[in-house]
Amino acid sequence: MSSTSHLPSKNRRPAGGYLPGIDGLRAIAVLAVIIFHIEFLGFLPGGFTGVDMFFVISGYVISQSLAERGDRALHAYLLDFYRRRALRILPALLVVLLVSVMLSALLVPPVWLSTHNADTGLTAFLGVSNFTLAWQSNTYFSPSAEFNPYLHTWSLGVEEQFYVIFPVLFFCWLRYHATHLLARIALPLLTLASLLWCALQTQAAPLSAFYLLPSRFWELAAGALLFHMLSNTTGARREATWPLVLLGAGLGLLMAGFVWTPVRGFPFPWALVTVAGTALAIAGIVLAGGGRPGLLHRVLSAWPMTYIGRLSYSLYLWHWPVAVFLRWTVGLETLFVQMLYPLVVLGLAAASYHWIEQPIRRGRSVLQRRASLTLGAALLAVGLSAWAAMWTVDNTERLSLSTVADSYTWHAYKHYPREPIEPVEDPALQGRQLFVLGDSHTAAYRTMLNIVSLRLGIEVVEYERGGCAVVSLLAADPLACGAWRDAALADIRARAKPGDVVFLASLRMPELTGRDWQGDEEAVFAQALGERTAQQAQEARAAADAVLAPLQTAGLTVLIDAPAPVFKAPANRCSDVFNRMNPVCAPGLTVERDRVVQLRAPQMHLLTVLAREYPALKIWDPLPILCPGATCSAYDTDAQPLFADADHLSGHGNRVLEPSFTQLLIRLYQPL
Repeated sequence: MSSTSHLPSKNRRPAGGYLPGIDGLRAIAVLAVIIFHIEFLGFLPGGFTGVDMFFVISGYVISQSLAERGDRALHAYLLDFYRRRALRILPALLVVLLVSVMLSALLVPPVWLSTHNADTGLTAFLGVSNFTLAWQSNTYFSPSAEFNPYLHTWSLGVEEQFYVIFPVLFFCWLRYHATHLLARIALPLLTLASLLWCALQTQAAPLSAFYLLPSRFWELAAGALLFHMLSNTTGARREATWPLVLLGAGLGLLMAGFVWTPVRGFPFPWALVTVAGTALAIAGIVLAGGGRPGLLHRVLSAWPMTYIGRLSYSLYLWHWPVAVFLRWTVGLETLFVQMLYPLVVLGLAAASYHWIEQPIRRGRSVLQRRASLTLGAALLAVGLSAWAAMWTVDNTERLSLSTVADSYTWHAYKHYPREPIEPVEDPALQGRQLFVLGDSHTAAYRTMLNIVSLRLGIEVVEYERGGCAVVSLLAADPLACGAWRDAALADIRARAKPGDVVFLASLRMPELTGRDWQGDEEAVFAQALGERTAQQAQEARAAADAVLAPLQTAGLTVLIDAPAPVFKAPANRCSDVFNRMNPVCAPGLTVERDRVVQLRAPQMHLLTVLAREYPALKIWDPLPILCPGATCSAYDTDAQPLFADADHLSGHGNRVLEPSFTQLLIRLYQPL
């Protein structure tokens, strides 16, 4: 049935045309997100819910736009919709992504989260970066997310995935809602199902709940359902005095969301507050129609608010990459940078809006008016842009301005040795295995382990998971890692032969980065020492017993690395002319050896006790090699980095330690 007789009549449709108050809401949403992301005075701790505002606004505005074109045939209706979406979304997005890819290659060294960041950026070109983010271990609010310039594209992915299926649903509602029950109830049922799924996933799979469409569908659909409802609101009802009440209540809920929404346990139930507030605010704006506006309506419709609202898409695109690159280079802490940041973002957004968004969106060329040509050009632009981005990522080391771009020196996670490896011929090494288990510091030994494997002819088997220390000596091993650790230990016992070595490598020192080093340094070290309580010491001992006892029973030799130095600043963020002035680097890249000895004393005591009780346990101490003098430095005497950051070894550091580790293994593998 293709008749348009069941379309909502024009006199029962909410006020069409441009509503400046909607742009005012957009301004509130984007400003809240920006204030949250730059952590301005800790103001608006729930400002990230501005994204949820965008979802509801988008659902409403797109529904209005689709309704205005509902008299077309389905194929023309869909082609025109995607033509307009391509012209609206792609040009500015591709420019921001390409600029971010190039600046990442120039400024951010490839050893710093480069693989994950690059994956997020490349999938952002395809509109699926939210999947990449959902399938990793860090949340939207984790510290490492601060250096992913593509993090914010997750919400664009959710929107675009929503608009793959929504236009057909809306078309069915427009045409058949008066005659077919399914057309009336499909969207409400999907909305309810999404809300229930969101409630379940927030607890069971929080990353999927935050980033993926099934748990966010209801927010965009709320805007569409609001349009459905207001389509049946008469003009006489819009003349009533209560639109101001609706707008006031909506803004009140939005402010509650900005101030009180917790970052944990989101999006359910707290997104309900923001979604409800946005829906009420939109209703208040729409129902006010062309009548005499109240104070709140006048504020939202004021020129500064509407202009920021029109810039909101470009502001959202630019604000996060600018913050990331400033944070990486000069830092965002100084007053000068904090004053410069909004000017840079506003300037880029205005240029993007006036010189990219509007000319392409409003152009009248045949390429912009004919849907088939527009979509073909869009696919070509996306393909070429993605290819350029991949080439840039693959050539980061050649393009980078950073000294840290020398991954052979800095990176402990890859590279076949360039130097000749002289094999050790020893019958005792035949068929031997080395099992390595621990957190990211296990991975930080990969260069050394690779050389050892080649030199000794032994098989090295790694079990590594970031944040999952095994026998940390500081406290109980992370509870969330228990299943992974137990599975790895069971696999080791199944594969190992008596006399094989199990190397437990993890961070066993309190971290010094992120502490307030501007005050009393003595007090900071005392605080770091005091963080390990008697209860934690007992739990650390119990965790060690649980691992060491079964390995010793299996006839295996257990090797633990004694705590190595940690530093107050990360070397790979403080080794270039464009980031040495960053406040993060102010504490410096050295620490007194006495301080290191003091920090690791409790762990060394526990190691000594364990070594007496478990004859199978051997201790390897890299401290004398990494810190031969009174001052420990992230660099050796030849100005080569021993550490890649504040506590992980560099590739060069691995090669410095390899001879000592190799000799120890040769002794351990000798028959008794």
